[in-house]
This record gives sequence, structure tokens and C-alpha cells, in this order.
Amino acid sequence: MPHFGWLMAAKLPNFVATCTLGLLLSSTVGVSSAQQPSPNIGQLQEVVRSVSNRFQSPEEASFDPGWWTPYVAQPIELDLASRPLTLEQTIVETLIHSKQIKVFSELPLIRETAVIEASAAFDWAHYADTRWDDLSEPIGNSLTAGPGVNRFNDHQWTGRTGIRQRTLTGGTLDLSQQLGFQDNNSQFFVPNPQGTARLVLGFTQPLMRGRGRCYNNSLVVLAQIDQAAASDEFRRQTELHLLEVTRAYWALYLERAALYQRVQLYTRGKEILDRLSARASLDASEFQVATATAAVASRESDLLRAKATVANAQSRLRSLVNSPTLIDVEVLPVDQPTFAVSNANLEESVNIAMQFRPEVLQALKQVKAASIRLDMSKNELLPLLNLTTQTYLAGLAADGQSFDAFGNQFSTGSPSYGVGLVYERPNGNRAALARKQRRQLELRQLHNQFATTQETIRYEVAVAVRELDTSLNELSTKYVALVAQAQQLAAMQARWEQLPAQQVNATLALENLLETQHRVATAEFEYLTAQLTYNLSLVNLKRASGILMRSENIELSNFYECGVPTNVLNKY
Repeated sequence: MPHFGWLMAAKLPNFVATCTLGLLLSSTVGVSSAQQPSPNIGQLQEVVRSVSNRFQSPEEASFDPGWWTPYVAQPIELDLASRPLTLEQTIVETLIHSKQIKVFSELPLIRETAVIEASAAFDWAHYADTRWDDLSEPIGNSLTAGPGVNRFNDHQWTGRTGIRQRTLTGGTLDLSQQLGFQDNNSQFFVPNPQGTARLVLGFTQPLMRGRGRCYNNSLVVLAQIDQAAASDEFRRQTELHLLEVTRAYWALYLERAALYQRVQLYTRGKEILDRLSARASLDASEFQVATATAAVASRESDLLRAKATVANAQSRLRSLVNSPTLIDVEVLPVDQPTFAVSNANLEESVNIAMQFRPEVLQALKQVKAASIRLDMSKNELLPLLNLTTQTYLAGLAADGQSFDAFGNQFSTGSPSYGVGLVYERPNGNRAALARKQRRQLELRQLHNQFATTQETIRYEVAVAVRELDTSLNELSTKYVALVAQAQQLAAMQARWEQLPAQQVNATLALENLLETQHRVATAEFEYLTAQLTYNLSLVNLKRASGILMRSENIELSNFYECGVPTNVLNKY
């Protein structure tokens, strides 16, 4: 397998990169702007139209992936184990190991606990209380305990247990059973001691403020909306992270390919230097040798920098994926850029984005939540008017037998009951009015925010569609320029080899050849960049349309471990 040291001395196929805008403008160097005629606006518009229409059918073009393609997946560091990695494997590893995705996945689970917490307000609650009182008080009235008694001594125990529940209509239902024992020195306390029992059923129902299922269930609905919005946020953050991982994968591919391009450039220069050094005693001038030496030294410096950049790109990918399988190994991206033509319709892409972009779904949920809060604030403008009802059974037994009293409450006498109303309204009701106004302002703000979100998404989709078309057309232009530059380099190489080394023209031809080789390496890098830009634009359009996870067949599942839920993303 070829490696870095082998490529330093290898003769690789010759290819030329594309012409840049600076090269196109270089023909005008030396002519001042004052000497150039002002361009005609019609001519300028015609040029723009002709360039725009030049590549209307890029699918008809064929692209050469480049001589560097088979070398990218070959190891460079022979002292390290290598790990071939496809983009799909990278995404799977990211879904399993990425710490950042794990952070995102916790948010919906955290918000889910708020739903349970809000709905728990309607759960039955059991309560119990007990109290013992031992009184010894001076008597100022003989009717308290009878003649001749100076202090009133009373021993009393009460215990109560019951259940209560808040209903969805806003009412409170309370059922309790009370038992008691009392013993004192009053002559009027008969029987003495005595046991008591009371079974109480009470219900309080708001008739105005706080009434109705819609109002009382609002906090549960708001918590559910918040949880759903958190799930949308999880998907948004995950798609952005996967896009970043894809960028890092292709960035590693780019830097590895660029390294081999630098190796090719260095090798070409080294061949010229070796040839001139061998002919130094014959016809090669010192100036020519010095020129070639300087060029090779500069290219060697670029080569070292390119190798460091590969290591940096590899570290970046590791930091995003967090897979333990990528530690202390050389990552080899084995996928190659695709040249398959993909056309996108702007309106269709915008419609898809409006259906699937998490930001749109989040904004709609926020508007819905604000509407619910506004309805709650309208209910809170009403006065407090509560209907209170209570009925109870009471029993009494001698000798302090509380359990006998418990049985007597069902067999002796009849139920007691009471009905009442409670009314309250603050003067001016300013707090409720302020809350309502705040909710109205928040709702109006969210409507405008939703419109802004729609416009932002439309803009992002338009940019993504335009970038897809432009990057494919740019790829075509870069490839056309690449072929032309290859012919130029071949001509320059043949001319330099044919000229006698001692001629001045040969020295100029050498300088031009070295410069052309450098332009070839730059153009190869631009062509490579255009390839990866097109591939990234395909992924970015999916992300902008909100279907990146859907297109990658990524689904969300969860499981419980020790009673704690965990969200897991699976790629099928």
C-alpha cells in the first residue's frame, strides 16, 4: 500500500487545475483603469446572462474524480493502526457515541417530567393528623364545670384521616373520618368520658374564576406543548450536528487529498532540481539551480503544513463523533464524492421545509401555548365565586369508646349538611388586567416571530437550492479549466526540455514552468473543493428542508434503565 514516504519520490499522473478569477484578470495587468474604456451596461448584462445560461444542463457533463482519489483512503502514518470509515459508518458512530447528541437527547425527557408533574395535581392525596390536648385552666364561671370546681381539667385526643382530590372542573373533593376521646371534670359533660366520630364529605366548586376543564387542564397542555417543542429542538440540534459531522468527514477527505496534491507538486519540483543539479557542471546555470532550490524548499514547507492540517481535521472529526474506535488510529475516509446530478425545485423545497423544519413546528407550538395562556388570563379576570358544600355523619359513645361512636354515626340520627357561597374580587382587578395585557402582547410577538421564522427558512432554503445549482455549475467550470491547464502545463514542460539550458529563454521557461506547476496544484485544490462543496450542498439542502434525519432513516426510540428513560437514535 502506498504511503507518505513512497509518494515523496513517486511520479504521479499530471493534471492541471482550474483557472481562477485572478488568472483571468492577469491579462490586464499593466494597463491602468484610466486607459481602459468604460464597459457598456448592455454588454455586461449579456455576459451575465450568457454565463448563467452556459451550464443549464450540467448533467450532460462528465467529471474526472482526480488522480488523488485512490490515494485518499491509503494510510500515511505507518506506525499507527488505520480505520477505514464511510460516511454512513461515521453517522452511525455519531448517533451511538456523540456526547453532544446525548446532551440534546436529555431535553425532551426533562420536559416530560414536567407533564407528569402538572397532571399529578389531579391525583388523590391521602392525609392524616392527630392531636392531644391536656388543659388545666382557672374557672371564672361556675357554669363551666359546676359549683365547687376551681379549675377546668380537660383531656382530649382527636385523630383524622382522609383523602382529597382536585377535579378537572376546578373543584376540591374531601372525604375524611375523625375519631376522638374526651374526659374532663365538668359536671355538665355527659357522658364522661366519651368517644366521638365524624365522617365528613366536602366539595368546593368555583363558579366563575378557576372554573372549567379548559382552564384547569391548561398547565398539563402547556407542559405537553413544551415537551413536543423540546423534541423539535432535539431534532433541530441533531440535524445541525450531523451536518457538522458530514462537513468534518469531507474536510478530512479534502485535507488528505490536498496533502497528496502537495506531494505531487513537491515531486515535480524535486525532479527539476535533480535534473538541474546533475547538469550543473554542463549547461545549467547557478541561477536556475537556485530558482529550483527555492521552489522545492517552499513546497516542502507547504507539505509539512498540509500534513499537520490532516491531523487537525482528523482531531476535529474525532471530537464530533466521540467514538472510542477512532482513538489512536488513523481515520481513512473511504467514500468518494458523488457526481450524481440532483435538481431541486425552490417552491417544492420551501413547502417541504414548512412542513418538516423543527423551527416552524416550534413556532406553531409557541403560538398555541401563548393562546392558552391568554385564555387563562381571561378566566382570571372573573371574580372569585365558590360554591361550598359539606355533609357529615356524627356519632357519640360513653366510656370513651371511639370505635363504638364510629358505628353509631351510621345507625343513630341523620346526616347533617351545609351549603354556602364565597365571593371575592380585588378593587380594580389590576393584577389580572396586567396579566391579560401581557399575554396579548406575547401572542402578538409570537405571531410576528412565526412570520419571521417562515421568512428565514424560505431564505435558507433558497440559498441551499441556489448553492446546489451553483456548486454543480462551478464543478463544471472547474473541470473545463482543469483540462485547459493540463494542456498548458504539458506545453510548458515540453518547451523547457527543448530549450538549451544556457539560453536566457530557458531560464524564463523554467520560472514559468515552476509557476505553472504551482498554479496546477492550486487549481487541483480548487477542483477538489468544488467536488466537496457540491456534496455538502446536497446534505445542506436536506437539512434546510428539515428532512436530513428522515432521508438518513434515523428514528428515535427509548428504553428504561434503573427506572430512568434514555432516548436513542437508530439508523436503519
